[in-house]
Amino acid sequence: MRVSVIVPTHDRPRHLQRCVEALLCQRRLPEELIVVHDGPGEIPPQIGRLVNACGLRFIHEQRDAPSLTASRNRGVQVAGGQIIVMVDDDVVLPPDALARLVAMYEADRAHAVGGIGLGLVEPDTHAPRRRVWEFLAAALGRACWRPRRCAARYVRLPAALRGQLRPAWRFSGSAFSLRGKLARSRCFCEELTGYAYGEDREFSFRVGQDAALFVADGIEARHEVASSGRPDMHAAGRLYVKNSLYIAANAVEGGAGTALLVGYDFAGMILLHTIWSLLGRKRRALDFAAGMIAELLDRARRAGGNILCG
Repeated sequence: MRVSVIVPTHDRPRHLQRCVEALLCQRRLPEELIVVHDGPGEIPPQIGRLVNACGLRFIHEQRDAPSLTASRNRGVQVAGGQIIVMVDDDVVLPPDALARLVAMYEADRAHAVGGIGLGLVEPDTHAPRRRVWEFLAAALGRACWRPRRCAARYVRLPAALRGQLRPAWRFSGSAFSLRGKLARSRCFCEELTGYAYGEDREFSFRVGQDAALFVADGIEARHEVASSGRPDMHAAGRLYVKNSLYIAANAVEGGAGTALLVGYDFAGMILLHTIWSLLGRKRRALDFAAGMIAELLDRARRAGGNILCG
C-alpha cells in the first residue's frame, strides 16, 4: 500500500522539522510527504532536502489564508497514496506508527475500516493537575453530545484486528489516517476557518455515521503543545460556541436531546474555565468563559432568545 503523509503547518518551523524528522525515522517510510503551509513565512529548505535524501517524494503546497481544513483538503488533492495519514506539525509519531497502521489496513481485506485514529500523549498526561482537569471536564459535560449512529459499531472486524481497534465517535485530530478513497470523497468542512475548535470533530461526526472509523489505542503519538494560530482566549471562547453550534446543526441528527446536551456542554465549559481560573488565578481561562458568554448572549439577542437558531 502506498502511504501519503500530509502535514499542515502555519509558521512553526521548529516543530515542523521535529515532526518531519520523526516521520523519516519510521520503520516503514511513507512514499510521499506533503507539507501544506498557510503562513506568510517560508518552511526551512532543509526539510525538502532531508525528505528527498531518504528517497521519498516531497510536495510543498503554499496557501495564502490560515485554515486547517482547507490545507488538509489541498493535501488530499495532490496525494497519491492508498492510505492518507494526517499529522499536525506539533505531533511526533513513534517509530513503529506507520508500519502498524499499514499492517492493520492490510489485515482488513474487506476494506471495512475507513479510517484509524491514533492515541495522543500530552506532555503533562500524568500530572495531577492534568488529571483534575480531565475529571472536571468529563463531570461537567465537555463534548458530551455526538451523533446517534456510529457505523464502526456495526462492523465485524477480522480476527487479526479484534482487540486492537475500538469504534470512534470522534478523532482527536492531531494524528489519524484514512483510506485514500474515503479521504478524496469526503472533504473537510472549510466553513470552520482558521485553526479553531472542532474541525476534526465535525469531520468524524459527519463521516463516521456511514464510514467505519476506529481508534488504535496501542499507537500513541506525542503531542508537543505549541501555539496553534488560535486567537486570544476571549475570541477562542466565541469560536467554541460558534463551531459547536455549526457542528450540532450540520453533523448530527439534531432534536431536543442534542439541544439539551449542547446546552449542558456550554454551561459545563463556562463553569470549568471559571473554576480553573479561580484555582490557578489564570486570566486566560476566565477570558475563555467570558468569550463563550458573550457569543451566547449575542446569538440570543439576534435569534430572539432561541440560541440554537442563531
